[in-house]
Amino acid sequence: MAAKNHDRAAKFWDDQRDPERAGLQREMALYERNGAELERRWAELTEPNAAQGQTRAAELVIKQTQQGAKRIAGILTQLAITLDRSAGLAEEHAERREQAGRSDDAEQERQAARHARDAAQRARSQAEQWLKLTGEGDA
Repeated sequence: MAAKNHDRAAKFWDDQRDPERAGLQREMALYERNGAELERRWAELTEPNAAQGQTRAAELVIKQTQQGAKRIAGILTQLAITLDRSAGLAEEHAERREQAGRSDDAEQERQAARHARDAAQRARSQAEQWLKLTGEGDA
């Protein structure tokens, strides 16, 4: 559902002739699709009876969980980068709107930039948490 929303947003920005935002929305759609796949796999790995009594199966679950955590951390890191880029674009749009005497529109763009930066920070924080699960994050 979220991926479809980003696809619709990409089309909107295409129609608005804003290829940068359209591209960011497409990246977000890909992120959502990848995240859904990872969550599906995560659910399979954490099923209560998945590794019961089998050492090899337990080791495999741990390895796959760590790999999944690394992938999720990578996706979240990419998301943070994308959100930072979106914030930068919003700031640039705000400057142009300010120069055009449209301060209300400029403030909306600045608010969008703040939200994007906040979301980027949350994504970075979540990426760090996932990396801690792998033993690679800062302890």
